Amino acid sequence: MEFLLRTKTGARRLPTREQVAGVYRGILRQARAFFDENTREFIQTYARAQFHKNRNDRKAARAQKKLKWARATMHLLERANRHRFKDVMSVLEYGYGRKGPRRADMIEATVGVARGEGIFGNLREVARYRPAFYALAAHQLGEKKLQVDVQGLRSRHPLNIAKAQDTHWAQLRYRIVPPVDAATMALLEERARTGTVVGAAPPGCSAADAALLRRWEDRWVRVPPRRQVMRYYRELLQSVSQIAVSTQEGPGAAPKRVYSFTRSPLAGKQGPQAATVIDLAGLEDPRPPEQAQQQ
Repeated sequence: MEFLLRTKTGARRLPTREQVAGVYRGILRQARAFFDENTREFIQTYARAQFHKNRNDRKAARAQKKLKWARATMHLLERANRHRFKDVMSVLEYGYGRKGPRRADMIEATVGVARGEGIFGNLREVARYRPAFYALAAHQLGEKKLQVDVQGLRSRHPLNIAKAQDTHWAQLRYRIVPPVDAATMALLEERARTGTVVGAAPPGCSAADAALLRRWEDRWVRVPPRRQVMRYYRELLQSVSQIAVSTQEGPGAAPKRVYSFTRSPLAGKQGPQAATVIDLAGLEDPRPPEQAQQQ
């Protein structure tokens, strides 16, 4: 009866330290050659953190899967350093938070939704306690897409609709991309306009250190042609917006918080920028405070 206990595939073994270290060294080596310094620093920092986090994993299947992902990342960077358009854009999207681990951190910093935090309630409730997230989702997806489609539900009971709306929020939060600050937007526009990725030396850097930095970049960094650089950053600007928050006060009316999103004029054809207005007075709970606290 021993054949009943056998598996078709052999037992997986833990990858050796030399295998893991070799893959992560390859990631650092390929990241060093990438032309965007922000993406380069992020990949190097994240790769070192992941190596120290996963090097003591004793479960063979999980360790092999993580090594497979790391090897795929190394190959992605290799193709990006050969200036393949699709792979370069994928790496830039990781570096500027359009997807990947940096995206969750940027969403928490800009709209206040932490990693792993659930979004619950109808549109009115979410707009009241997470106005920045609601405004960003309404700007990128449209307010109609925020409401769950009740036509596809088996039951239109209010409790079932509420559960479906909560599930819909969980799906929508992975479709939005965080806005960027003014400095990042100016940097991307400058590179999309000029095609130059080698900027000025860091503040406080001496002339000798600046010359050493330039020699290091000339030796290791693989800078694509100028026209390709312009194309990369113009394509990246398609998914980049800048957020601005202001308050409108009218005579005899409660203040309104205005979330306006601005895209770069280099991002291609686009319509006029419409501000998403969140009426703070209209979102207040009409019930007495004692009754609202009991719920």
